[in-house]
Amino acid sequence: MIRWTRNLVRALACMLGVALLAACSSSLDGLPRMASADTAEYRMQPGDELLVTVQGVEQANPSYTIDSSGMISLPLLQEVEVAGLGMREIESRIAEGYRSRELLTNPIVSVQMGALRPFYVIGEVKSPGEITYRQGMTVLSAISAAGGYTYRAHEGEVEVVRNVDGREVRARASEDTPIMPGDRIRVYERWF
Repeated sequence: MIRWTRNLVRALACMLGVALLAACSSSLDGLPRMASADTAEYRMQPGDELLVTVQGVEQANPSYTIDSSGMISLPLLQEVEVAGLGMREIESRIAEGYRSRELLTNPIVSVQMGALRPFYVIGEVKSPGEITYRQGMTVLSAISAAGGYTYRAHEGEVEVVRNVDGREVRARASEDTPIMPGDRIRVYERWF
């Protein structure tokens, strides 16, 4: 009776281990690879900071944070919608605003990135949480900023959740994949 019970317990533990292994591996296996086109040009989003200079317009502070509605408020021009645009598009939109209101005939506008939204690393890293974004970061540098992998981590591939055109996209990424502000990186646990 005791031998039969031990064998039953071993069989159940083995089946449970196989089910957990299948569940863990399917976490990444079902995800598409992160496309390189997703990282082509960063599009500004609410919470990002812009440094805007307009020649001929006096500004107390050239720093503007994009509000939750996707707007910044500029001197004389007031609100300009900039969320979802790249740097050159924002410069053109601001210049056109000054021209259309006949405030400046030939506005020269310079827009640069200020502080961008943080990204997040969760899962099997030593210090999960919010991390300040720096230009040119990859998954590996993000994991390094989070203290590196734990001994239980499934190394080499992670899940990245990114907002693309207003929708959330989940994809599998390798350590050399570039990340963007606002990304959520999840490092899974390995089961073997």
